[in-house]
Amino acid sequence: MTKLYYRFVYWRRRLGRSVRPAPGPRRPAPGHGQRLLAVKRSAYRFRPLYVFAVIVAIVLAVSYLMAAGGAGRGPLPW
Repeated sequence: MTKLYYRFVYWRRRLGRSVRPAPGPRRPAPGHGQRLLAVKRSAYRFRPLYVFAVIVAIVLAVSYLMAAGGAGRGPLPW
């Protein structure tokens, strides 16, 4: 559980860094590949957001399954 927590904190920090404005390129990109470069840069920049969302979805799904599996059986034994 601790490993999951630290992974969660790691991706949350990466998400915070990715939302900040990125510094501009040092030299201009060639004209025809500029759009592709922009798409790749934005996809790489928002990757932490996607990973964060997946981790949250997994935690919610596991929580739902644990709650649904124990519905009507009373408190847990531990």
